[in-house]
Amino acid sequence: MKYSPSDLNIIQEKMSSNIPTTSSFNAIRAQLNQLKEARLSETSTVKMLSLLKALANIHVLLGIIMMILSGLADYASTRKNTIRLHGLEEICSFYFVILGCVGICGSASYRRGIVIAYLVMCIHSILIFVPAIIIVSSFDIHFYQHECWGECDWHLLATSFPSNSQCQIFCGDNVNENMRRVMTRLGTDYRLDAGLISAAILELLLAVVTLFVASRTLCAPLKEISDQAPDMTVELQPLNETNNESSN
Repeated sequence: MKYSPSDLNIIQEKMSSNIPTTSSFNAIRAQLNQLKEARLSETSTVKMLSLLKALANIHVLLGIIMMILSGLADYASTRKNTIRLHGLEEICSFYFVILGCVGICGSASYRRGIVIAYLVMCIHSILIFVPAIIIVSSFDIHFYQHECWGECDWHLLATSFPSNSQCQIFCGDNVNENMRRVMTRLGTDYRLDAGLISAAILELLLAVVTLFVASRTLCAPLKEISDQAPDMTVELQPLNETNNESSN
């Protein structure tokens, strides 16, 4: 079957129109970059953002309280010459303070990227920092209540351990006066550690609620776009255009 020159030109134009050009790729890339830097919708998510700000303030408050309790626990440990992991709980508490500050900045600036960072830090708190405080404080309470004493033939801060090293832990009636002179008491006052565990549990629940609210806040603008223009590709429309359309 033979085609005339005009038919060939029409076929060539149709084929070339179906091939994406470089300019179209650049436009898609620009829209994606604009989506990352876009502001969250100020109409539908303002209540969510105000709730995130309130939750962030509670994160900061809990972090400061846990920093004070952990500092008092370290001080009590040095006064009674006991062994505990100094600094770990302070680092976790400081992370909660930073988490709250990021949440305050994200809710005030309406920036999607900061809210995403807030959400990711909540996941870190749930999976890493809160369990670390609960586990360490639980061990301190257990050793302190059972009057445990320990001794190792290597220093706890040594860079390398001897090949034939050993550690001994004795609790309760198994520890006599001579052993107490050469061994070190383990654990800290249970009241401070119980306060740390309680605050950590509150932080865990708060992080779960914050995670849920932050997810709803991030998904709300996308839902608005799909409701207003269901035929439009949701991932490619900038959020600030949605705000302009809703204001008009």
